Formats: sequence, structure tokens, C-alpha cells
Amino acid sequence: MHALQVKHRDQSTDFRDEETPDTQDLTSPSQDQAQLERAMNVIGSQIGELSINIADTSGMIGDVSGSLSLQAGELHSLTRDISMIARSNQTVAEASNGAIVAATSTHKGLETTTQSVSGILINAVSDIKSMATNATETTGVLDAVSTQITEIHSFSEAIQGIATQTQILAVNAGIMAANAGDAGRGFAVIADAVKQLADKTGTVSRDMVTRLQALREIVDQMQKQNSDNETAATAAFRRSTEIEAELQKFSGFSESVAGMITEIERISAPVEETTHACSTVLAKVSELDKQVHNSAEMLTAASTKIDRLVSFSEDVIGEVAQSGVETEDTPLIRHCMAKAAEVASIFEQTIKSGILSMSDLFDEDYQPLPGTNPQQHMTRFTRHTDRLLPPIQEAMLEFDPRVTFCAAVDRNGYLPTHNHVFSRPQGPDPIWNTANCRNRRMFDDRTGLAAGRNRKPFVLQTYRRDMGGGVFSLMKDLSAPIIVDGRHWGGLRIGFKISV
Repeated sequence: MHALQVKHRDQSTDFRDEETPDTQDLTSPSQDQAQLERAMNVIGSQIGELSINIADTSGMIGDVSGSLSLQAGELHSLTRDISMIARSNQTVAEASNGAIVAATSTHKGLETTTQSVSGILINAVSDIKSMATNATETTGVLDAVSTQITEIHSFSEAIQGIATQTQILAVNAGIMAANAGDAGRGFAVIADAVKQLADKTGTVSRDMVTRLQALREIVDQMQKQNSDNETAATAAFRRSTEIEAELQKFSGFSESVAGMITEIERISAPVEETTHACSTVLAKVSELDKQVHNSAEMLTAASTKIDRLVSFSEDVIGEVAQSGVETEDTPLIRHCMAKAAEVASIFEQTIKSGILSMSDLFDEDYQPLPGTNPQQHMTRFTRHTDRLLPPIQEAMLEFDPRVTFCAAVDRNGYLPTHNHVFSRPQGPDPIWNTANCRNRRMFDDRTGLAAGRNRKPFVLQTYRRDMGGGVFSLMKDLSAPIIVDGRHWGGLRIGFKISV
């Protein structure tokens, strides 16, 4: 850089010689050094300001990237839900169309069946009416036959009585003819003929009575059966009337099916329209989903590049700070390095005294504290840092008015003991806890891990400090490594404001 400066000075001298030949270069080496220091200060200041702006931009890009990633996830979920709705609507539309076809077929079947059953029932009712009428007429005929049989039976009994009397008369005539001797022989022949006629008449009359009695029983049985048939026919006729009424309900059911078809058709049309609309929306949302995911990926790539730019600017700031040029941060850097060495010395003395072992100091078994939000942890060395670190950390708050906090972190970003102002007991509000209960927490973000794992004399970073509830504080983060008996434990971390 010095050679370049000489060359520049020579060129400037040549230029001045051309314009003012009598002017000579009066710049001295001490003046050159002062100019170089001023330039380095200006460069360091400008790079510092650039680093701050880059860090702020990086944080904003990270926030937007996280938000966009979340929106992308929600949009993807929305796309999936719309797709499911579209499939459901398609299923409903297909089911509606199937229901319409089935209901139409059922309606036609009901109409055909109703008409067929109605025709059959009408014919059956007509037949039942005829049967009932015939039964009634048959009952009348049988009643007349029964009356005539009764009359004939009475005639047969009268004939039988006449035959009996004729037999008696023939017997008496025979007796009288026998008493009359020869004169009564002719009369005896007549009496005998009369007797034979009476016998035959009696025999025929008894036979007729017997037959009429049998016929009477048959007619009585027919009358009873016909009466039962008439009763059954009457009951069947009454039931046929009831069946006809039920058939009317069947017809009403058919009409209800027809109305149902109309309603299903009314539902089917909007469902098809919704299905079409869902398909259109799904196509647009799917395209938007792809665009959002692409934007999220691009933003993530941009965030990665910004992080690299932040690292580059921090490296430049570190080089400026290590160049020997005094800046506004130089006293704080020296003090931080000294206090980090003091912390390391205190740890070594505590281990030598037997109060704390090396394995305890390097314990990485972080035990979560139940019921804490944000999550807090304990290790085997936490109680010791609570006792050893506060005098150094609290004094750092008084060293420079810009200092906001000072805390040691291990190589994994675990902060066991914080300043008193940030070590309050947790309450029910996670946002309040985030800002006021920062001890025993894991700060394993980029800045926290860099502070804990850095092995250089110091590292100066710019970052957005998360205070909870979406509130961030733009700060510088200075840290120096803590080396205990040759082993890297972590770093002493100081956060300070950009300006007082």
C-alpha cells in the first residue's frame, strides 16, 4: 500500500509540475502515515456502516424468507385442500348423476309396477265382487232348495202316514173277508193288493225320507260353506279397497321420487359449476404455488449471498481493527480480549483448586428446565459461572456507554450466566421472557456460534438481536476466545450499540 501511495504521490507530483512547475512536493512520511490512518479510519467507518446496513438487510431478507417460506407452505397446503375439494365435488357430481340415473330408473319402474299392480288389482276386485255376488245368489238358491226339501219331506211323511193307514185298513179288510167266508174271498184279494201297495208305498216313502234327509244335510253343508265363502269374499272385497288406498300411497311415493329427481338435478348443476370453478382456481393456485416456492428459493439464495457479504465486511472490519489503526472500537476490543483472558484464568484457578473439574467445565449435557419458554438449560458448570462471571460481566457495562450486555458463551452457543438485568425469573409471557430472561439459553444462531467458536484474537460482527414479539435491535457483537489450559471453551461476548 505504501508503494502505491508513493506511486500516487509521484504521479501527483508530475501533474503538479505540469500545472505549476515551481511547486514542490512538501509531503513528509509522518504526514503520509497520518493520511493513511485517516483513510483507514474513514474506510473502516464506511465499511462498518456498510456492514451494519448489510446485517440489517440480511435480517430483513431472513424475515421475509421465513415469512415467504411459511406462506409457501400454507399456499401448498391450500393447493392440496382445493385439490381435495375439487375431487370431492367431482365425486359428488358423479354421485348426483348416478343418483339421477338410478332415481329415474326407479321412477319409471315404479310407474310401470304401479300401473301393472293397479290393473291386476282392478281385475281382482272385479272378480272378488263377482264372487261375492255369486255367493249371495247361490245362498238364495240353496235357501230355496232347502225350503223345497222341507216341503217334500213333509209330503213324504204324509204319504208314509197314508201308507200306514192303508196297511191298517188292508189288515182289517182281510180280517173281515176271512170272517165272511166264500163271499169275502174277492174282497180278500183286493185287501191283499191294497196291503201290498201300502207296503211298497211305505217302503218308497221311507226311502225318500232317508234320501231327503241326506240331501238336506248336503244342502245344509253347502249353505254353511257358501256362507263362509260369502264372508271371505266380503272381507276380500274390503281388503281390496284398503289395498287400493295403499296403492294410491305407492303412486304418491312415485311422485316423491320424481320430485327428488328434480331436486338432485338442481343440486347437480351448482356442484358441476363449483367443480369447474375449483379446477380453474386450482390451476391458478398451483401456478402461484410454484412461483412462491421459486421466489422463496431465490430469496434463500440471496440471503446466503448476503450472509457471505456480511462475513466479508466483518473480515474487512477485523483486518482494519488489527492493522494497528485506532478506531472508536479499538479500546473496547482490547478490553474484551483482556477480560476473556481473565475469565480463562479464573476457570483455570477454579479447576486447580478442585472446586470445578475440567470435564464439568466442558459439560455438553444440556438439561432442559421444565416449564420454561423460551427453553432454558442447566449444565454441571452453570452454578459455578453464576458465581464466577458476574463481577467481570457487570463491570463491562460500565466500561463503555455503548455496551448493552456482556456474557460468556461456550462453543455451542450456550449462555449460562447473563447480566443481572437479563436474568430475571421467567413469567407466563414468552415475549417478555425472550427479552428479559436470556440466561441459561442456547443462542446457536450464526452470530452466537461464531462468537463461541472463534479462535482468532477477536471477531467483530453486526447482527439483529431478537428481543421477542418481532422486535429486533441492530447491534455490534464483539467476542474474544476463552482458552482454558490450551482447550477452547468458548468466548466472551459483548453486544454494543451502533452509536451512543
